[in-house]
Amino acid sequence: MESLVDEGLCRAIGLSNFNTQQLERVLQNCRIKPAVNQVELHPYLVQQKLVDFCKSKNVVITAYSPLGSPGRDFAQPGEARVLEDPVVLDIAKNHEKTPAQVLLRYHLDRGIVVIPKSVTPSRIKENLQVLDFSLTADDIKTLGSLDRKNRYVDWSFCKTHKYFPFHDSA
Repeated sequence: MESLVDEGLCRAIGLSNFNTQQLERVLQNCRIKPAVNQVELHPYLVQQKLVDFCKSKNVVITAYSPLGSPGRDFAQPGEARVLEDPVVLDIAKNHEKTPAQVLLRYHLDRGIVVIPKSVTPSRIKENLQVLDFSLTADDIKTLGSLDRKNRYVDWSFCKTHKYFPFHDSA
């Protein structure tokens, strides 16, 4: 990947789903530091240790599944949904915003880039309407306290790989 930067074929290197140990190994051996680490983040999977580590190394964190992947095919019946959490609903009501807007703002207020997925034009528009408010410090703390270390994205297909990133983290 570094040679692609050298050749001008890309401007930066990004990683996805790297835990702290993996990122440290890359940083110790790279010539060109990765610019970003894209990971699953939402109030049920806060990953504060990883967020803090990346920030300390000036590696941008990008949150995927920031709404808890509500439309995924492999959702389990009765599974807790962060978009329906009473705490999220209460904060949304207090700010006169939707739960999705609160979850997106939660990441932005923590200095995290966020990439929500939507194919619905009205939801895409709604997702962009998060710049006209901020959460309070108490809101952010309360949302962070919802952490269940719950991954919605299923990685079981590669659990036996020697570099499986989720044995020691969540």
